[in-house]
Amino acid sequence: MNTARYDDLSSILRELKDYLLQVAVYSGYDKTERAVLIFEDDPPAFFDALQPLVRAIRKRRLPEPLIVNRVFVESSLDSYPLEFLNMQTSYRNLLANADILKGLSFAKADLRLQMERELKSKWLLTRQAVLENPYKLALVREAILRSRTAVYPVLKGFFALVDEPVPKTLNEAIEGAERISGCELAPFAYSITGSQDATRYINMLGQLVTRVQEWKP
Repeated sequence: MNTARYDDLSSILRELKDYLLQVAVYSGYDKTERAVLIFEDDPPAFFDALQPLVRAIRKRRLPEPLIVNRVFVESSLDSYPLEFLNMQTSYRNLLANADILKGLSFAKADLRLQMERELKSKWLLTRQAVLENPYKLALVREAILRSRTAVYPVLKGFFALVDEPVPKTLNEAIEGAERISGCELAPFAYSITGSQDATRYINMLGQLVTRVQEWKP
């Protein structure tokens, strides 16, 4: 992972420094680094002003950054708690006039609801994707890997629900989330060799859905 690809973002954005609160780079358990920009208010001529950033991101083939303002963050903690928890537990600042991410807190009821929504969504979409091509191993693997990556933040959610520190590594998160949830989570880690492994993974998602639905604080 070449983290230096992001390190001059604050320089690229120097013309917008009066509007910026925070520029941070974060990575989840998939180890892909992404950037988040938090403005106090959107800068004038928003689309034109951010073209230098867009060109730099495209040139380096980096994931598109999340670009938001303070009001959006503060009004979205009930809608996207997992996304912001994922950022909060794994970021480094490139610029911090205010460390917005550090100060975020999440209602457990909101976390639980989004965990349920994410698990149900990935159960449904992954089952459908495998159903379309159950005998093409490459496509089955792609569907499972895509689903796993999307569900990783749910693992972090379990620790937030019980007020425990979020582990830094995926293996630690799987082990800890097994203990907290009471579900067997090995399908998050093993290699996909065919549709039987996909079935085990999808069944695991179903078990997690049931556990989260029944969750009592």
